[in-house]
Formats: sequence, C-alpha cells, structure tokens
Amino acid sequence: MKPIYTILFTSMLVVSCTSTSSQLPSSELNSSELALQPAKEALYIEHEKSFDFFWETTTTASVPGFGLSRDRWPGNPTIASIASVGFALAAIPSGVEQGFITREEGQSRVLGTLNTLKNMTRVEGFYYHWVNMSTGAREWNSEVSIIDTGLMLAGAIVAAEFFGGEIATLVEEIYLDVNWDWYVNSSTKQFYMSYRPNEGHRGAWDHFAEQIILYVLAAGNPNYSYGDQLYKKIRTTSISQNNYVRGYTSIKTKEVVEPFIYSYDGSLFQHQFSHAFIDFRNIVDDQGIDWFENARRATRANYLYTQDFSHRYLTYHPSSWGISAGDGPNEYRAYGAQPAKANAHNGTIVPYAAVASINYLEYESLMATLNYASIPQLQTTYGFADAYNLGPVDDAYNQTIANLTPWYDPHVLGIDKGITTLMIENYRTELIWDMFMQNQFVQDGLSVLGFVPK
Repeated sequence: MKPIYTILFTSMLVVSCTSTSSQLPSSELNSSELALQPAKEALYIEHEKSFDFFWETTTTASVPGFGLSRDRWPGNPTIASIASVGFALAAIPSGVEQGFITREEGQSRVLGTLNTLKNMTRVEGFYYHWVNMSTGAREWNSEVSIIDTGLMLAGAIVAAEFFGGEIATLVEEIYLDVNWDWYVNSSTKQFYMSYRPNEGHRGAWDHFAEQIILYVLAAGNPNYSYGDQLYKKIRTTSISQNNYVRGYTSIKTKEVVEPFIYSYDGSLFQHQFSHAFIDFRNIVDDQGIDWFENARRATRANYLYTQDFSHRYLTYHPSSWGISAGDGPNEYRAYGAQPAKANAHNGTIVPYAAVASINYLEYESLMATLNYASIPQLQTTYGFADAYNLGPVDDAYNQTIANLTPWYDPHVLGIDKGITTLMIENYRTELIWDMFMQNQFVQDGLSVLGFVPK
C-alpha cells in the first residue's frame, strides 16, 4: 500500500464567507472567517502565480508572434495555444486590478497581442488551435478551432471593455471578421467540431460541454443567420440524451445531488470555461434553465464522486478532488465523473478543477487549495502543477496505474492557469463577469438566445 498524504485543519466547519473578508482587520473578522484565512491566502498566491504564467511566458520579443501565450510550461517552448491567448488577454485586466502590473503595462501588452491576432493567418475569421510562438504560423497540423477561437474572442472582449479606445476597436474588427455560418452544419443545425484545409469539416458539437459561449458569441454577431437554432438544438439534445432528471447519489453520505444537465465525459472544465466569462448567476434561458445552478450541482457531484472512490484511490479525499481534463501518468485525457455516461478516471486529480470551482463550492475549494499548497511536489514557478496521482489503495485494483505512481506532473498548462486566474478574479471582484457582460455583442447574443433575468 502506498502512503497517503493528508492535512489536518483547525476548523472543518462549513461556513459562509465573503470574498472581501481578507481585506478586513482581524478584529472585524469572526472566528469562522479567521479559520479560513490561511486557505484564502493560498488561493490568492495561486492567483498571482497563475497570472505570472501569462505575463512571463508570453512572447514579448519584436517578432510576428508578439503576445502569443504558451500551451504549456516548461514543455513545448515553441508552441502557443489560441485559447491560452484568450485567457491571457482576460488575465491582464485581472493583473491590473490586483496591482500585479500597471495599467500602462497591461494596455501595451494587449494592444500588441491584438495587432498580432489581426495579422495572423485565419480561415473565415477562425484561428488555428496551435501556432508557433515566434511566427504565429500553424503548428502540428492543427485544426482551425471554433472553441479555441471562441475562448480567444471572449478574453479579447474582456480586455476591450476594460481598456476601451483603440483596443475596443481592434477587438470589434476581429470579432466581426468571424463567419460563424461557415462553421455550421446546416443539415443538423450544429457547429462542426473542427476543420482542416486538407480534410474539411469534421465531427460535431452534438452534446453539452464547454461550448455554450460559442452560441452567445455567434448570436451576437449581426452577420450570423441561425439565431437561436443551434442553442435550442444542443439544449434539446442534451436534455434527452443526458437525462436531465437524473441525479447522482453518494454511496457514503446518501446525499442526493439535485438533477442537472451533465456533459458526455463529466469533466469539470466543461462547467467552467464558458462560466468564467458569462455571468449566469442571475439569468435563465427561455425554458428556465439556470446554467450557474447546473454547474454548481455538477461540481458537487464531481466532489462526491471522488469521495465515493476514496477507498480505491489514494489521491481522492475531502481536500483532494476535481476530476477534469489534464495530464495523467500515461496520457492526457478528459477525465470525468458520473453521472456522465462516458466518464473515465484512474486516481488522477487536476488541482485547477477544485481551485476554479471557488464560485460553486467555496469551502471545499478553499480546503483543496490549502491542501495542494502543502504538497511540495505540486509547487512550480507558476503555481500548482497540472496533475498528480498517488495510485490505487490496492495495487491489484489498477496494476497499470500502480506501476506508474505516485506521479506528479512537471508541467503547467495555459488553459488551466487561465481558468484559475479568471475564476479567482471573479471570486474576489467579479471583474471578468462585469467586463464581459457589459459588451453589447454579448448582450445581443444572450437576448437572441432567450436569456432573461431570473
């Protein structure tokens, strides 16, 4: 049997605390808030280090790839991810808000990045998934990616609203250049999954995942001709295929999570990426679907799933949870939890998943953050490593993983640091939500899709 690392907390009370409590003198904090101060400090350190990933590893040389952000660190030093660029653009207002950088520094970086994006090779306005850090040229025979382009646009919109002026003008030009109709399968009324020049369009976004933001961005574009059709199609497909009325019952506690729409593989990032930008807390769609509450329930189910399997895997316990996409001992994959019908897990925990759940399960997220901060092997220059796996409780349960563990990922990933930065900023100030939601194209898109105040 392998050793299990645990951490004892002086207080394990479930409390309700505010994100502003760390700014108050100790004399004005109650005992419950004081007990959570170490966890909040760990959270804010992770915030700054995650921001530093974008600020320090992005291309800043006077080359065509200025402002492009790395896919991962320290590996793949020449590869940028367009989604990572989007997270970097949204992270810069966070850095200014928290005093990590000056407004002038942030504005200069954003402007240079947008000029790079304006001049890069695009197909119908869409960007290649992976590009060269220095040249901006396509790498790895990568696809023209609708989801990565969408995340880039979302981050650019946040920067546009924060800085205004020339930056807002450039973002509007880039946004309006995207021909969303070109990426639609007109027969199925679904977005294709990918496009390569030598292959054409492939696959389909045919179930609920991280792509809700695409429907909002597309519907807000005045040149888009499908209105709310794709959103309604995915909503209907998800409800019928993924069984909206199904809840998840915890074996140990018998706690029943209320029904929620779950993704195909049950990865937590699918309930986070769109939500980092769209503030779903006070809106519902025309059928009354509350996507924020849906994400909270999905996060709770993911948490309970790790507890139910803690007798199988050493990595799973109350302060170590979050099954999502990330590196593993033998592969990168979208790890997930039930009730997803195609979920797979092997004891791998990706710390960002719990940390970025701070707006859904505050206490459990804080306890996980404090735990991860106590594990030396998870510490990197840019915060928590992407993943770790301590192995099975009994090697016979999963001999393959037993032979590869305990394992700690030496890398951090741009999209992981991005969702961490943005969700913590929303927890502290709601800045990312506020900036994105005040954009007129976003408001138009939500209106077209039928979203209304609760």
